[in-house]
Amino acid sequence: MNKMLLLDLETQTFPVESGIYEVACLVIEDYQIVDKLYLGKEIEGYIGEKKWGYGFYDISKDDEYRNQFQTFLEKYQYPIVAHNCPYDKKFLIYYDWVAENYDFYCSMRAIRMEISSLDSYALSNLVKHYGIADDTDHNAMSDTLNLYKLIKIIQPRTWLAVGTASIKKSSGNRGWRRKILPRSLDEIDLNIDTTEILADESVCFTGKSQYPRHTMQEIAVKNGAVISNSITSKTTMLVVGLDAGSKLDKAQEKGIYIISDEEFMKRLNLANSEVGA
Repeated sequence: MNKMLLLDLETQTFPVESGIYEVACLVIEDYQIVDKLYLGKEIEGYIGEKKWGYGFYDISKDDEYRNQFQTFLEKYQYPIVAHNCPYDKKFLIYYDWVAENYDFYCSMRAIRMEISSLDSYALSNLVKHYGIADDTDHNAMSDTLNLYKLIKIIQPRTWLAVGTASIKKSSGNRGWRRKILPRSLDEIDLNIDTTEILADESVCFTGKSQYPRHTMQEIAVKNGAVISNSITSKTTMLVVGLDAGSKLDKAQEKGIYIISDEEFMKRLNLANSEVGA
């Protein structure tokens, strides 16, 4: 694509009801930035890191910000590209910032189709791999600028609209490996709080991770999720480690929200913490 709107949202947490806190959008024509939009309202006197939308007010239902965004879209009318597009799309549609039929494309999928040899396609890993930054900042404009630099380097040739592809449902478990299943919530003795952060989420895990698979699953259960061992029509989130395979392909084709294992732990405030019993 020669023309696109690169976008990133900051939402603080997973449920769509949590709101939108920052929006950044870059207008790209022939891999050059020709315009930009930033929407965010800082909390005066806030002390702490400003990442994932913390330190900002919820603007999801604010007509002033929503109208600015819609006016920007009307001016350019280019497809929206985001690195975790299903997630951003879900929030924008839920709060009536965009129409349901607006064109969305996932840069993670486009980059993976262009370069299939990388271990991870999380934005944080990609910017490190290409020497763009040491890590992502988890604030909207910085992450969008990093995504722009990444796309300018790679220039993906194949873009598939989110939500247009279909996959045949599995006719059953054809694998020979034993499924890893979590304990029930009453049996889980991990030293973490029980929350509803992942309520209504059906979470699947794939790839190699520093965290044991059963531990990751039980962390998800402790935060309100249902566990899926395969990608189905009910799966809403795929957590990926290194060397993710066919599950990642299926999740991208279905437009399912994809998050790295490290980012998953960070968003649950469990990074670098002891999660054992």
